[in-house]
Order: sequence, then C-alpha cells, then structure tokens
Amino acid sequence: MRFQTLLATENDAASWCARSACAIRAVGGVYFDRVVHVFRSAHPVVAMLLVAITATGCASMRQPRPPSPSSELTSSENGASSPKTTVASAAPSIALCDDGFAMRVVVDPARGGGADSHVVATLSDAVEFLHHCRDRGAQGVFTILLTAGEHVLREGVEIREHDGPLEIRSLDGVAILTGAVDLDADPWRPIAGHALRRIPNEAKGVVRALEMTPDALTGWSGGLAGPVHSGHAIEVSAIRSELFLGDVALTPARWPNEGFAEIAEVIDRGSAPREAEADMPDGERRVEKPRAGQFRPFDTSRVARWVTAEDAWARGYWNWDWSDEQLPIASVDAQRGIVRLGMPHRYGLAARGRFFMTNMLEELDAPGEYWIDPAARVVYAWIPSDLVGARTTLSLLAAPMISIRGARDVRIENLRFERTRGKAIEAEAVAALSIESCSFRNIGTCAVDAQGERVTVGACAFEGIGGRGVRLRGGDRATLEPSESSITDSRFIGCGRVLRTYNPAIELEGVGHRVLRNEIAWHPHIAVFMRGNDHLIEANDIHHVVLETGDAGAVYCGRDWTTHGNVIRGNLFSFIDGTESRFQNAVYLDDMASGFTVESNLFVECNWGVLAGGGRDNVIRDNIFAGCSKALSYDARGVGWMAPHIANPETSTLHKNLAAMPVATEPWSLRFPTLAAYLTDRFGRPVGSSVTGSVLVGTPFGRVDDPACVLVEGTVVIPVEAGDLLPMCEDFLASARATTVELGRARVGPVGPMRADWDGAAE
Repeated sequence: MRFQTLLATENDAASWCARSACAIRAVGGVYFDRVVHVFRSAHPVVAMLLVAITATGCASMRQPRPPSPSSELTSSENGASSPKTTVASAAPSIALCDDGFAMRVVVDPARGGGADSHVVATLSDAVEFLHHCRDRGAQGVFTILLTAGEHVLREGVEIREHDGPLEIRSLDGVAILTGAVDLDADPWRPIAGHALRRIPNEAKGVVRALEMTPDALTGWSGGLAGPVHSGHAIEVSAIRSELFLGDVALTPARWPNEGFAEIAEVIDRGSAPREAEADMPDGERRVEKPRAGQFRPFDTSRVARWVTAEDAWARGYWNWDWSDEQLPIASVDAQRGIVRLGMPHRYGLAARGRFFMTNMLEELDAPGEYWIDPAARVVYAWIPSDLVGARTTLSLLAAPMISIRGARDVRIENLRFERTRGKAIEAEAVAALSIESCSFRNIGTCAVDAQGERVTVGACAFEGIGGRGVRLRGGDRATLEPSESSITDSRFIGCGRVLRTYNPAIELEGVGHRVLRNEIAWHPHIAVFMRGNDHLIEANDIHHVVLETGDAGAVYCGRDWTTHGNVIRGNLFSFIDGTESRFQNAVYLDDMASGFTVESNLFVECNWGVLAGGGRDNVIRDNIFAGCSKALSYDARGVGWMAPHIANPETSTLHKNLAAMPVATEPWSLRFPTLAAYLTDRFGRPVGSSVTGSVLVGTPFGRVDDPACVLVEGTVVIPVEAGDLLPMCEDFLASARATTVELGRARVGPVGPMRADWDGAAE
C-alpha cells in the first residue's frame, strides 16, 4: 500500500517536481542520480518521493517504448522464448534501486518496509509494485529476487496479463515459499477432560494438545480446515490442513494404521451415481434417489469405539480397484457393527471393497498420528520419539501460491514451494512460462497446473505432492497446433499422497507436449495420464507405480479413438507389480485408445508390459520385456464386453469424442486418414494394429485376441535359466540408466534426468 500512497501524490508541488526532475534527467541522468543519492543519505523519504513522482510524471509524458536490447529474448531448448537479463543490465524503469533505475525488487522479510525503496517485506508487496510499474507503462524485464530463507504466504499472489517479461528467483541461497503457520512458539500440553476420555488407552499420557490463538489463524486465504469429499472424478481446490514435523507430513488418526480393512458384508450398496450418467447403455442405466451405503467390517467390535467420533470420514476403494473416494461417516451402529456412510459412492459399495477410517480422535493410537478440531482451534498429536523437538507447522493456505493469468515470458527459478493446502503454481492462458530448478514438497493438490503455450518445467523436484505433480494443457486439437510445452529432467517421488486415483505425477491434455528424461516413482496409481494428440513420452525412468490400484497403467490413455500421433519411446519401466486378475500394466491403452506408437521401451519385472484395450492403428514395436509376467495383452473388447457401450452413438463416449474432432478435414484428414473409416470398416475391431520385433527375456508373449486385425511378427525369444534372470534384469536396469541397452532392433537409454546442472534444485 505504501507504493499506492507514494505514487498517488498529485498536487501542484508534485507536478512542478515532476516537470523539473524530468528536465534534469533529460539533460543528464547522472546529475539526477547524484541528487537522489544525496537525498537518500540525509532524507530518504524525500528521495523516494522525488524518484517516484519523477517516474510518474515522465511516464505520463512519453509513449510506452519497446524493451531495451538488454532484455532481449533468447530461445530455450524447446523453442520457447525466455527472458535473459541481469540486474546490472536491466532496462531503465521506475523502480527505486541503488543502481539507478534497474527494474527489480528484493523481497526480504527482515529488511522490507525500511528506507531502502527497492526492498520489500513480502512477495505480495513485490507483485503490487510490479503492477504499479506496468500500469504506468514500464517495459522490459522485471526481476523479483527473494532472499534465502522462508517466505510465508497467507494469501496467494497473482501475476496479471501485462506483467511479463518477469523473473522470480532466489537472490542468494534458496528462497522457500510456504503456506503453513509455525507452531513452535505455542506449547504442547497434556490433554484432559472429554478429549482424554475419547482417545485410546494406549495413547493416554503421550498424546499432546496445542490450542492455536485466533491471531495465528487471522488473514489466511483458506485457514484451518478438516477433511473434504475427494477421490476419482472429484476436483478439489484444496485438501485438509496438515500437520508437519520438519519435512514429514504426519498421518490423520486412522484405522487400520496401515493399509486397508476389508468389507465383510454390504448391508446396502447405496445408489451408484455413475449408473445414471448419459453414456451408460440403456440396459445398464439406473437412476435412483441418492442413498448412502452401509457396510459391516470384519472387526465389528471396533465399531463401538467410533460412537463418539466427530467429523469422521472413511477413504476406500469401495467397489473397483481404480476408483477411490473419501466419504463422510453419518453414523455407526455399535450393537450391529454397521457403518453408515454420509454420501453414496460413485459406483456403489461392493463386497470386494476395501477402506480405512480416518479423522478420528478415537483412533489416535500410534506415533505420527494427529487430529484437528477446527472449531476449537486445537491440534492433538502423538509426536514420534525421533521427531521430538522438530519444527512443527500446520498448512493453512488454500489458494494457489502463485497464479499467472494471461502473462507472457515469465520465468520462475530456484525456488522451493512447501506445505500448502492447494496448488503451488496455477497458470491460465500463458505463453513462454519457464519453471526451472525449483522444488515442490508437501503441496496439497497440484504442484504446477499450467494451461497455455511454450510452458517448460525443467530440472525440478517433486516430492510428497498431495495430488498431481504437473498438469499441462495446451495446443489446439482442431488444428493440431502443438503447445510446444515440455517437462524435462525432473524427479517425481511420491505424488498422489492424499488424492490417490487420477492424480498422476504428470497429466497431459491437448496437443504436442513432451515428457523427456524424468524419473517417476512411488505412486499409488497412474504415473503419466494423457489426452489428445502428438505427445512424446521418451527416455523416462518409471518404477514402483500403480502401487495400490488395479486395472491401471504407469502410462495411461483411454476411451478415445482420436488419440493419434502419441509416441511412447525409449522408456524404462520397472517393478510394476500386479496379478493376473487385477492387471496392473506399464503401458495401458484402455477402452479403444487408438493411434499410438509404443517403441523401443524396456520393461523389467513388470506384471504386464502393454495392455491394449481393443484400439485401432496401434503400433507396438521393438520393445524388450525382461522378467515380466506377460509381455502383452491385445484384446478385442470392442466386439466383446464393450460392444453395448459403443453401439449407440447418442450415448457412447467414443462416438462423441470422434464427432468432436474435424477428422474429415485438413490437417486431420492428411495426418490421420484412417479415422474416417472407424464407423464403417470392421466396426469395433482392432484394425490396422501391429506387434512386431518384440524381444522376450524370461517373459511369455501373452495374447492377441484378433490376429486377423493385429499383425504379430518378428518376435525374438531369448531363453534364460531361472538363476540367471535376476542378474540379467539388474544389468539391464544399470545399463539403461547409465548408457544403453540394445537387443534386436530396440535401443533404450540413457533414461532419467541427465542435465548436468540438475542437483535437486532447491533440495
């Protein structure tokens, strides 16, 4: 606000000062700088007024000018333009800086708000100053430099359409942006009264309570919050408040403490909203009044413990292995051992379902668990012995930390984003956004959610993200104009920590995104999810994913005939375990996904390498399968169980997706000419597909259900003794990550982050 006051000075004296100072500057900028320097030492406020009024007056006397040559744009690796500048060579502007008029501002919580006009206390102040500069016609690259250490964001900041070119980066060391409140100053106390009666006996004497003051919760966008309804097909802007000890996110009190409990008996499946949706076949569509399900767990004696629970929830795979949902608990019947949910599950309850109870003070029975009472502002926690004395923080910020709306040429570099309930960076309608050498840890919903063109994410680290790591949307499907966006040389470890399904490490939508040389690991569901055309997934190291789900793949696309032009090439997939009945896969082209090329990939110790769900024009060639349960399954579901779902164009998702694309006109008719015959030539069958040049090392081939439509040739079988398979697989892994693996026509490696400057960024 001090900039608004400073720059709004409009009176006769100000006008005279503006005209005089502009005249002095016109004669010689050096004299003006000396005058300002003299006033800064004796009367800093006068100096600030003089320079600010001068800038305002001069800006009003001139037309906006093009950027200085010192802020020229340079091409990055993928052709995107990114600003290249230094503080010393930045274009002249109205910012109040010691080196003249370099357009920069330093964010330093310790020094901001003092006499030094180019040092502010918060990132919000810096962005506010940027807005004033741009509103007054300032051009060129604006640089925001954050000092090393922590910068708390109680509200998100917004970069506007005309704020670029802009750089936001660390000044020295690593700047940390956080959306959490520090609780270290508040004492933990033994609990008493009603809360003491509710906790389990094993927790009495070790669980502590912390009552937060109203001041600690004032001014936050979002604030203290409990669980929210979330899961498959449910978009949430923010998750619950989380408690952290150091960098460790503690666990909301739950039962069982690990894994899932099984449903022993479904008392009432409840209504299934999915069955009422428009794409269901007529014979399977059922419209019911919403009705929550009821079930009985195997441990019925446990239910009595939950009678006193307040705001209790349950999370589970209530029916299918690929659809989780967090639902409120309406009530429990201790005598009958029955749990009544507060909302229907999307698919209704099934006996195969599995779940865990959560957000229960009554289940705070293990080190590392906590429970929050938002109404009373009290946090209860069992602090693990190895974390006693660790810094304690609580996430409160629900808004995106940085929002970018319509801006061009924005670069965010060498920052660490941590501990927030919502997103770290959200960008809409942007161009040439570069996010380089940043780290994202314990973000609530999505670390980077960007829509636009020439968005680059490079050499970044993503760890413990509640939902998605990066979502890219861009390009024009109607014209097949590519986005030219990319994700390169980055690491994604443990995404989907809270939002378990359909929150992949990387999600692509549109045309022409590139995912190159990344590592993705320890994810409960899909690693890379894509929609659209001409995406390239290449040289990535993907392992230990699809950890708790089924009917899923590490790289996944589904239910769309028009997904032509996508290429999955030269990747290493390893340790993707599963079973024959739950079919976890490395690459899954689900429900008629068509037009893919899957080539020269290495699959090591995977359940199934590739599952193609009946799609057309899929080319699967020159892949190596080592130690897998099955190399491939290419089914013909379009003339099998899925036939009723694609019979009616009025309800079929596949028909609607096909009709939405201009497949009969250029460039579609030239690029993907076979699409025109999908409804007339052998409808529903996997026409035009092939599986060639497969190399099988200790791996059975699998199956192809329609060999008349799917060409199979050139398969190479390398016999391996049982004792030799594991050492051979280990050698494949080491070679692919360091150099290359070559067998048959396949060549894979090196995979994973390869940039010489990758050091974990702000690790």
